Amino acid sequence: MGRGVMRILAIDDDPVFLELLAGMLKMIGYAQVTTMPSGEEALHELDYSGTLYDCILSDMQMPDMDGAAVTSAIRSRTAYRQTPILMITAMSGKNAVDEAFAAGATDYITKPLDIIELRARIGMVDRLLAERRRLAEFARLVGQRAAATEIKAEFDTPILIPGFDRGIEFLAMENYLLTLGVKRMYSTSAFAIHVKNAGIIFNKASGATYVQMLGDVGAQIVDALKTEEVMIAYAGSGTFVCMTERDLGQSPDDLEILINIGLMDFETIYASDRLPVPQVRVGEPARSAFLSPTKPTRILERAIQSATTPPEKRTKNGQLVA
Repeated sequence: MGRGVMRILAIDDDPVFLELLAGMLKMIGYAQVTTMPSGEEALHELDYSGTLYDCILSDMQMPDMDGAAVTSAIRSRTAYRQTPILMITAMSGKNAVDEAFAAGATDYITKPLDIIELRARIGMVDRLLAERRRLAEFARLVGQRAAATEIKAEFDTPILIPGFDRGIEFLAMENYLLTLGVKRMYSTSAFAIHVKNAGIIFNKASGATYVQMLGDVGAQIVDALKTEEVMIAYAGSGTFVCMTERDLGQSPDDLEILINIGLMDFETIYASDRLPVPQVRVGEPARSAFLSPTKPTRILERAIQSATTPPEKRTKNGQLVA
């Protein structure tokens, strides 16, 4: 999808800001912009206009329906489950940012608008759209095994798993980390859950069956963490990443046992497909060192490294420090 072709829906209760935003988008090459003054009218536009939008920009703080509520409502519509949604925020309320990402926002843009930042953010969306279209087609074919055997997702590609409602995009998780200040970054930890035999299942199964396997694992993760406040994303290569600002009420070993026991309930189903039951390894939590100069997303990399490394080869001090 080339520059200028992207259909953008912009939502803000300030008509002056909407005019400015539309003008700046046109300046950087994106002229197909529809503006809406409220979340309710934007949802009506999505439902009844007949236009399928490629990207949605929504103000965070609006009367009646804020950005998080708008995002959640948009994500509930099948056609927009994977559409990039960028929040526009003055960054005055971190709780609102948290809620928006948890609801399914992909990224954010800060006020006042900066044309360089806007170009970078929208350019990122432009690069993502081809992948999003492929994933949408992949999701449509899930369950249609004969057709899905013709499609194979890249093993290391982070995908949004169909039906995994607790999951957010891995890109959104990375972007969320960038919104955290030093204090909250220090209190945030990440841990990963790796499907040890994902590569075997990927090579033996159809594309649809592999994605269904990821959905099975995701469901067991959610069930095991149902009392925890965590963000969950699939990072590719059979690995899920979880992020929390609170200590978990259970150890990685206990969580691993709980998930693997739940997966054994699917043994008959996997046996009928001549596939092994997925088995997971839960890594140690990774934290950012106080005033660490490393990039915020480093804790995700360290969490993944821990889960994909056998326990006997991990560091001896338990928690990994980014």
